[in-house]
Amino acid sequence: MDEELAMKYIVACTNLYGIVPIEKVVEIYNDQNEEKVSLDEIESYLQSTRVKEKLEESFVYIQSNEFVAEATSEKDEKENLKRIVAGKPYYVPGKEELLRYIDEEYFQETPEQLLVKNMLKEDFGNQLDVDEEVSELVYNLQVSGGDFMMELSLFVSGLELPIKESERYIPAIVEVADTTRLWENCGHTMKELQQL
Repeated sequence: MDEELAMKYIVACTNLYGIVPIEKVVEIYNDQNEEKVSLDEIESYLQSTRVKEKLEESFVYIQSNEFVAEATSEKDEKENLKRIVAGKPYYVPGKEELLRYIDEEYFQETPEQLLVKNMLKEDFGNQLDVDEEVSELVYNLQVSGGDFMMELSLFVSGLELPIKESERYIPAIVEVADTTRLWENCGHTMKELQQL
């Protein structure tokens, strides 16, 4: 078994899904690689303390038969996410795209995010790191557990603009939320799920 590649798949899938069964990672790995791995091989690989420590360095934990992202490792959060995703199909990108999720801060850039960046540049010029603002918005949406309204309101109030000016961000942020890959949608965007 290619242990390094197996580690990459575990981390990437956990970053994309928040919580993912070990079997699902094995299935995705086997669909995307010539050399197949068995569930037994992966389970024995996971017995190693060194492997567990390496996963934890990437904020990935093994709980029962699942990989769990640190941001959702609390029992209530984990149970809530599992309840929300129940019955939803997994979004599985191609191998190259999937492995980009090894970086926990990676997300697909979209035209909708670019629109918000341009609006921020218009309103704030160079006073604001627009890339950082939009990255933070996307990350917060991904880990919000579906509490989109709270994230929207935090973002808009954080801009400290007059109400009239800040209100014009609302439809743009709704679009960003609809096209962001979310844990509660098994990696799908809201738009994709609505089209399934």
